[in-house]
Amino acid sequence: MKALLPRFALSLAPLSMATLLAVSASSGFAQSSGQPGPAEDVHGLKVREIHPVPTPSPFPLEGVAGSSAGRVQSLEFRAPDAMSAADAELVASAQAEIERRARLQGFYLDSSEHASESGRGAWGYEQAVCPAFPDHVVLEYSRNNGAGDVSLFSVVIPRGEGHVRVIPARRRSYSLFTPAGANELTLNDFNHMVKEEPNGLSPDWLTLGLCYAALAGGHVRAALAVAVPSDEEYPLLMPAELVVSRKGGAEVHFADATAPKSKPLEWTLMFAQSGKLLKVTHKPANELVEKPTKESAVDLGSNVGKPAN
Repeated sequence: MKALLPRFALSLAPLSMATLLAVSASSGFAQSSGQPGPAEDVHGLKVREIHPVPTPSPFPLEGVAGSSAGRVQSLEFRAPDAMSAADAELVASAQAEIERRARLQGFYLDSSEHASESGRGAWGYEQAVCPAFPDHVVLEYSRNNGAGDVSLFSVVIPRGEGHVRVIPARRRSYSLFTPAGANELTLNDFNHMVKEEPNGLSPDWLTLGLCYAALAGGHVRAALAVAVPSDEEYPLLMPAELVVSRKGGAEVHFADATAPKSKPLEWTLMFAQSGKLLKVTHKPANELVEKPTKESAVDLGSNVGKPAN
């Protein structure tokens, strides 16, 4: 999907909505002229008031900058013994179906079921707490048999109507032909989860993105604009933002600042005006500043005046 232009971005920097709209208008972005108001005669000149046309978006734009929407930096992950009683009971009741559907995807939770699984380690799981999907329980199953032999898949259990879903991420350290973060299976399951939610698409666009990353087997900590510049840590990454097109639809952008990471990733989720997730991409994130050198300014200064070898 090509970039949507003209557009304006709603980042998590502490800007007011009025400021954002003013920037959009002065830059020729999504806020365009609407129907003119009644003409007013001012010193012989007729002046009409121009009312901006509301920008279509699958996410609410009013009050975004000052609200809590999009402020969740990372999801909470819970071990089985830290889950709520209701969630633990739901997982226990769905265990047989989880094993059946995992088996169809080539994951054998019971190693005795398949000869190639004998002697391998046990599977474990943790819950990804997704506030954007209150009517679903999301689990990440994993098994680590050492370097080059790590398997991972996600499980989605609806609290109401719907069926258990299994989303493969890695089989013995190999990703699918299309990585889990971008393939049609993950997109399709995400969109079905939205339909199963009583309130539909969550307005919290960043948490939606983090939940999608969890479905693909990721633990993401999004880069946000810090309130105090001195609190910023290297590397400095682009803050999460919502980009909206005047033609409808939106893009959610966030960079994974999970430490330690040698190559942070930038995620882009592309939504139609209807709220349907159309495409997801992730690529190496561009750092906004260079990393510090091994020698600090103090170290360099300590060599001043010393003879060269």
